[in-house]
Amino acid sequence: MKKIYYIIALVCLAANSCSLDEKSYTKVDMDTYIKDAGEAQTVLLGIYRQMNVDGIYGLNLSMLFNMPTDEAKVEGNSLVGARLQANNAFSTSDSYVQGSWGALYKGIYYANSFLEAMEDRMKEFSSKDKALGEIYMAEARALRALFYFELVRWYGNVPLVTSTAQSALHPSQFEQAATEAVYGFIESDLQYAIDVLPYASDDNLRADNSFRISKGAALGLMTKVYATWAGYPLNDSSKWEDAAKTAEELVSSGRHSLLPDFETLWKNAGNNVWDSRESLLEVSFYSPQSTNTSSGRVGKWNGVTAAQGSIKGNSNFAIFKVVPTFLKEWKEENDGDLRWGMSFADYKYTVKDYRTALTTAKINDETVDVTFEMAMDETLENWKMDWRKQMSFQISPKKWDTELYVEDANQLADNNYSNVNWYLLRYSDVLLLYAEALNEVNQGPVSEAYNAVNMVRRRAFGLDVNKVSSKADLPAGLSYTEFRDAIRDERSYELAFEGHRRQDLTRWGIYYERVQETYYKQVDWHELGAEYYIGAQYTYKNKNELLPIPQREMDLCSRFVQNQGWK
Repeated sequence: MKKIYYIIALVCLAANSCSLDEKSYTKVDMDTYIKDAGEAQTVLLGIYRQMNVDGIYGLNLSMLFNMPTDEAKVEGNSLVGARLQANNAFSTSDSYVQGSWGALYKGIYYANSFLEAMEDRMKEFSSKDKALGEIYMAEARALRALFYFELVRWYGNVPLVTSTAQSALHPSQFEQAATEAVYGFIESDLQYAIDVLPYASDDNLRADNSFRISKGAALGLMTKVYATWAGYPLNDSSKWEDAAKTAEELVSSGRHSLLPDFETLWKNAGNNVWDSRESLLEVSFYSPQSTNTSSGRVGKWNGVTAAQGSIKGNSNFAIFKVVPTFLKEWKEENDGDLRWGMSFADYKYTVKDYRTALTTAKINDETVDVTFEMAMDETLENWKMDWRKQMSFQISPKKWDTELYVEDANQLADNNYSNVNWYLLRYSDVLLLYAEALNEVNQGPVSEAYNAVNMVRRRAFGLDVNKVSSKADLPAGLSYTEFRDAIRDERSYELAFEGHRRQDLTRWGIYYERVQETYYKQVDWHELGAEYYIGAQYTYKNKNELLPIPQREMDLCSRFVQNQGWK
């Protein structure tokens, strides 16, 4: 998908219209342009391109709104700049809240427009082009389902706009759909995609399916949709069985697997390497120039702190930080887990010394670099002084270390943008959802559930995923609750900082509770620890589980009802 010049142009919005009222002005006339599968694919790639914008996975839904949680927080102790959004301190008029809403509906409009054009234009396609056209329509429906899934789980009560004609309605005519109806629409789109799309490894129609949706991605996304549907706010427990069956179809197909080495994932993401074995759904970022918005913020906002001029990419803002107590508990409960050391950086980049420890200490008259493990060790002298304070606000995620994982050929020498890709859905995510769903359906773990989670854990310990391991495997005989809690922990370890934790905590109905618990853990970690976790002050039960409906939409769409807790 990289190095594609997209046909779909920007959307022009009238000053008095809401974000649902889209008028798409393209560089070509859609009615006459899509004459064959080649032209159809060009327009389809424009829909994919919408995933790259800041309002969706370029920034907001990948990083900014995924703080605070029990594993991540924003840098600093103020509400300056983007710290407002990352601490839940924003209002209904917040531009980022409006931006994500508008960007998602823009993607839906593009998908609706494409599907309508294809229904008309495919009548004139050759037989080979018709076969490709069916694939492209399935991709568009899967993308529309993805955009609606983000809308419903972030905003809750959203309108269903299923055609371009609906977009032309006056704002006063828009109504929010029942949440169940939105999920039902997502389900129908994904089921269509599952029925039509081939697995990536079986695809003999598309010349290149890199970073494109295939059957495995549609099945994995459907599994995640069902698991979310089963949780807060709908709590429809019947969907657990659907989640288990859908995941089972993917797992039993044998078309996807875990990569042998966990670190390979981050080398691939940093260098535009598409490996469909584990990557089911991935956002491809590329820009030959920093001003091209096909690039993203991955590694810049959530990478390792780098001062101006210290790295090939100039600097990293690195506002996304790691909660130290999360790392402490992970290490104490899973010693030997190789993911631990690969997931966080207790170092930074400086002009003078390049890779530098976050803090140093005098030990036996020798200056040494302080590691996170040293800060954990309560037997070391002065462990509770400056070491832990520094760790409270400086630890960064390591998965997107641009110096470590990005080769020169994929570097973008810019302070704001990178060419690092973003995983939306990995096979390991689906394995853990499968184990979770089976535990819920059976009210206790069955052998298939154990096997799914143990495969993920075995790789984490550097072992063969198909061989029983007393070191890595969960203990036998766990109760329903014990296994559920083990899965919740495992998801935090495997998917740390990848944009899943806040939505996981929300669907489990414990988001507020975990944020408050983490606040007090920070106090125990260091007396000033709470100063660097201020999001707890602005996080409320029955409010921050959802973003607000943007105030602009509330003002224009008179039938809209605001989400609970927001004014």
